[in-house]
Amino acid sequence: MVTGIKLDITRASASLSDLQKQIPFMAATAINDVAFQVQRAENAAMGGIFHNPRPFTQRATQVEKATKGNPQAVVSLRPDQARYLDPYEDGGEHATAGNNTSLLVPVDAKTDQYGQMTKGAIARLVSRADTFVGVGPKGVMGIWQRIKPASVGRKGKRNGIRQARPALKLLVRFVPNQQVHKRLGFKERAVRIVQVEGGAAIAKAVQRVLATAFR
Repeated sequence: MVTGIKLDITRASASLSDLQKQIPFMAATAINDVAFQVQRAENAAMGGIFHNPRPFTQRATQVEKATKGNPQAVVSLRPDQARYLDPYEDGGEHATAGNNTSLLVPVDAKTDQYGQMTKGAIARLVSRADTFVGVGPKGVMGIWQRIKPASVGRKGKRNGIRQARPALKLLVRFVPNQQVHKRLGFKERAVRIVQVEGGAAIAKAVQRVLATAFR
């Protein structure tokens, strides 16, 4: 006895065809998943590399997302942060502001909650009437404040007042630039996360596409 068997696979074929079309979307989804994991890890690492970093530094990483037409995501440092963070990845001297080749180290100047001075704070300090930029005692280069002493009297003078020379207080010291010693490890961290999390991201994206295709 022979029994003929037929199955209607029209719906399944259509679903498989739709699934094939979803592969570029699946790839972009998985890639972006990993890319944003890398971004979060890179930003979080800043707190362990630098002491009390600014939020600006902790948000240094950006993602250029993958698309169906371009299945590649790019994780990089934002341009403003890259200017001073690149030496920690590739080596070199600390980044300095403008044409200044020295590092500015606060000595007796007000700093923010992160122990740093902003460009605006330095500009305001330099513009004060009682400060100057130059060489002070012992050949120290920096931003100095003139401390006006109190007037003192001299015996034998009817209006015996003499003015003592202003004392100088070092507010900010200029020190020669130097090589950075800490390392960002940006590329190594990214590669490690891709290797560890890539498979799970692909599986998650596949499940998402399958759930949609055979709904």
